Amino acid sequence: MSEHPKCRRIFLLPISMFLGLLILVSCDDLKEDSLGYTQNLTIQSPAPTYTPLPTYTPLPTYTPLPTYTPLARPTVSSLQMPTPLSQTVVPLIPTATPLSFQATRIPQAGSYIDEEFYENIQVDVEGEFLPAMENRFDPAVGLTAPLIKGVDLAGNPIVLQEDAETTIVIALAHWCPHCRNEVRELASYFLDNPLPEGIRVVSIATSINPTRANYPPHKWFENEQWNIPVIVDNSDSDIARAMGVSSFPFFIVIDSNGDVSLRVAGRLGIDGLERIFELITTKSY
Repeated sequence: MSEHPKCRRIFLLPISMFLGLLILVSCDDLKEDSLGYTQNLTIQSPAPTYTPLPTYTPLPTYTPLPTYTPLARPTVSSLQMPTPLSQTVVPLIPTATPLSFQATRIPQAGSYIDEEFYENIQVDVEGEFLPAMENRFDPAVGLTAPLIKGVDLAGNPIVLQEDAETTIVIALAHWCPHCRNEVRELASYFLDNPLPEGIRVVSIATSINPTRANYPPHKWFENEQWNIPVIVDNSDSDIARAMGVSSFPFFIVIDSNGDVSLRVAGRLGIDGLERIFELITTKSY
């Protein structure tokens, strides 16, 4: 009886040891699995870096060409003041070429047949001198223009204004760049177009200076094919002073009664000249 329990304990001992060993092995495996699982949970893949798309650079904006603004047609009131009638008009102040009066003359030998022609010019002025233009008012409008007698470029007698016709007087200086441009533009117009009936155009060669450009004046007019009669001013520019000329070019309109109807300082061009023709023929000035 006593040996039987002892034998049973001896038999159970290895079984207990074997079971304990199995339990220990199982615990180690579970521990490794739990550690691996924990590592899988804690180790995270780094988030991919974001590379943004390049920003959009728009094409340059389109700059349109400037729009053209046509010039307004001059009105009667605008023609009565020394304001430009077009973009090429030279206003009275300050860009108009100032009038220059010089009594000293140095003739150029061999430039023309009579070397003293321009020095010895005689003019006859009868009547009161016209006043100078003002900025916003022309005090000469309505006054009687002085009667002027002189000679043309050939030395023939000429009268500045005549009865029964409206006379447009153009004062020009051979050395003035604005006069050169005006003569060049209007010369072709006068060659191709007859003057309106009842209108006469006469030009004045004034402020003559042999030391400046385009001297002598008759050569300048000949080169530009200027077919308008030219009355030559004397060395004191008495004709220009009598007409109240204060800049070049300068336009004076004298009606058939000898009264001043209009004066314009600066360039007119073809459009401005035709506008004056229209004002004269319709008597709307």
